[in-house]
Amino acid sequence: MGKKENLPEEGQKETEVQEAPEAVEEIEGEAEVSEDGQDAAEAEGDVEPEAEEVDELTQAQQEAEAYKDRWMRLAAEFENYKKRKAREFDALVQSASENVIRDLLPILDAVDRALVHSKDGQTDSEGYLEGVKMIMEQLPKVLHNRNLSEIRPVGESFDPNFHEALMQAPSEEHDVGVVMEVVEIGYQLRDKVLRPAKVVVSQGKPEAKPQEKK
Repeated sequence: MGKKENLPEEGQKETEVQEAPEAVEEIEGEAEVSEDGQDAAEAEGDVEPEAEEVDELTQAQQEAEAYKDRWMRLAAEFENYKKRKAREFDALVQSASENVIRDLLPILDAVDRALVHSKDGQTDSEGYLEGVKMIMEQLPKVLHNRNLSEIRPVGESFDPNFHEALMQAPSEEHDVGVVMEVVEIGYQLRDKVLRPAKVVVSQGKPEAKPQEKK
């Protein structure tokens, strides 16, 4: 009876021994599958960076095209702006010239009247004198309205920015370096000197000559 009870245990052991290699094969198979899956994942990982590089290159090209298009638009707008400003400047110059000429027309009329009287030999007539007077009154007004001013520096210190010294001379009235006479009037337009005044500069009081001994 005891031997019969031991038989199942031995059969069970044999069964376990037979099943053990199968379990090992399953584990090895799972390991191989795992390795294959890891290799596939690594392969996919190698493909993804390449795809990302391609996407970055495409994006960079698109951005470059966008910047180029924007630059071309700005260049075209700037060119149009320059042309518009040039037209506006030309129109402004033409308008200013028209206004100056319009203001000078009465002076031309006065000159014409004066010339008519001078041809008749009537330089002392009232008409001739009136024409010259109108010229000398109207012309300075027109120039003054255009921001033109005279430079008459008598009594002022000599300034090379506004004056041109023709000579120096002694003066009883003016100190050294002071303008004592204007030979030719200067003109300036706003702050810009168009023509400096030509002047004579004082050397100060003349030196007293020593008295000769008798």
